[in-house]
Amino acid sequence: MEKSSGAIRADSHRLHLLMLAPVVPAAGASGATAGASGASASSGCKCQNLSLCTAALMYILSRDRLNMDLDRASLDLMIRLLELEQDASSAKLLNEKDMNKIKEKIRRLCETVHNKHLDLENITTGHLAMETLLSLTSKRAGDWFKEELRLLGGLDHIVDKVKECVDHLSRDEDEEKLVASLWGAERCLRVLESVTVHNPENQSYLIAYKDSQLIVSSAKALQHCEELIQQYNRAENSICLPDIKPLPQQNVTNHVGKAVEDCMRAIIGVLLNLTNDNEWGSTKTGEQDGLISTAMNCVLQVPKYLPQEQRFDIRVLGLGLLINLVEYSARNRHCLVNMETSCSFDSSFCSGEGDDSLRIAGQVHAVQALVQLFLERERAAQLAESKTDELIKDTPTTQHDKSGEWQETSGEIQWVSTEKTDGAEERHKKEEEEEELDLNKALQHAGKHMEDCIVASYTALLLGCLCQESPINVTTVREYLPEGDFSIMTEMLKKFLNFMNLTCAVGTTGQKSISRVIEYLEHC
Repeated sequence: MEKSSGAIRADSHRLHLLMLAPVVPAAGASGATAGASGASASSGCKCQNLSLCTAALMYILSRDRLNMDLDRASLDLMIRLLELEQDASSAKLLNEKDMNKIKEKIRRLCETVHNKHLDLENITTGHLAMETLLSLTSKRAGDWFKEELRLLGGLDHIVDKVKECVDHLSRDEDEEKLVASLWGAERCLRVLESVTVHNPENQSYLIAYKDSQLIVSSAKALQHCEELIQQYNRAENSICLPDIKPLPQQNVTNHVGKAVEDCMRAIIGVLLNLTNDNEWGSTKTGEQDGLISTAMNCVLQVPKYLPQEQRFDIRVLGLGLLINLVEYSARNRHCLVNMETSCSFDSSFCSGEGDDSLRIAGQVHAVQALVQLFLERERAAQLAESKTDELIKDTPTTQHDKSGEWQETSGEIQWVSTEKTDGAEERHKKEEEEEELDLNKALQHAGKHMEDCIVASYTALLLGCLCQESPINVTTVREYLPEGDFSIMTEMLKKFLNFMNLTCAVGTTGQKSISRVIEYLEHC
């Protein structure tokens, strides 16, 4: 049934596209199919309105997931249309009246489909082609596609689009324009994140492209987002910090804060892929001015400006990026160890659940802040685990079913129900509600326990990477640990490694790194 409705939608779109027929030569119709993509692109080089209408046609077809399949010819067409937009000398310009007539028809057509990211006031061949490319690539990213996107020059255009959006972040004061730039950067970065997963060729190409333009743009964007996230704070109610006035929540600009958060996650996602087990990528990324400091703030400071349910994600992403940066780069390790920062914020300390002995005000060494974060989360994990155990122990025992009784009738044993009084029904209902409440509490504590364990494990892994091949760093970390004992870190890492062995394929890069750090710390 779903397939049938998809076919109906596609047919409807094709009927609407016939409105373009008076201004599109006959060859334009064949441009809608993958088989005639090359011919349409070739004609488009000689006719501006044909290329514009072809881009519009491909954009509309890309809106229907059941109708549009991406192949090499379609991908080649999109990239050639992008290149055509930059070559004005190859186009026959129509008079303004005819071009506006075409754009108005395309605009009305685009309004009939989901066009959240399309700027209807900017109907150009390049804009439509880029939106089509991003739409299709975000859905289909097989191995063949990752290769073809690089070979055909698609990665170049996407990286250039990222730079364009990031450049606007420092200039756009209007909130709508700011959100458009953030969304544009995020969408491009999501595609780049997808095509760099387990693809060393694309990783190397993007690191080298235009002297690491993607890394430079990503670093700038992350710094902009760090500033914007404070301005467009989405934390619930107000933020509680010792001796500091609460930060107001700006409900009016909530959509801007959401766009900033999404963009931050996309930026870090791309940087994680470019730096994972890659010394070249880690070095290039760590060279960007202020990036390591910004990554530290994503772990320690940025979460306080986010809704409670978003804090864990950004903190783990920041820790993952820092681990990648320092694992194979002595320069980055030196930079992080000699950095000063503020200690982490944790909302649990506002409610009195934390250990005040761990709180340190003012600027401290980065290692001290990370050790404090580890100790906070390790103790919080122990507390959550003990509470969960108490809830499990306090679970009421199963009550015998008193709704009836077995009776022997005519030589047969039958279950005969008894009438419940209103009071008995109320008690039964109350017992069920209490059991459900206890279960929800246990699940909440289990979830909190898991989050605390993961943050503590990632922090311990980061500190362990800092210690590698550096007796000085070992001494620095030991100075801030209780009794200078690494065993509290190794125990947490062993638990984390066991968890990974149960949930991941054995022998992955992450497991090898954890094992190496455990072995190193045990001999310190």
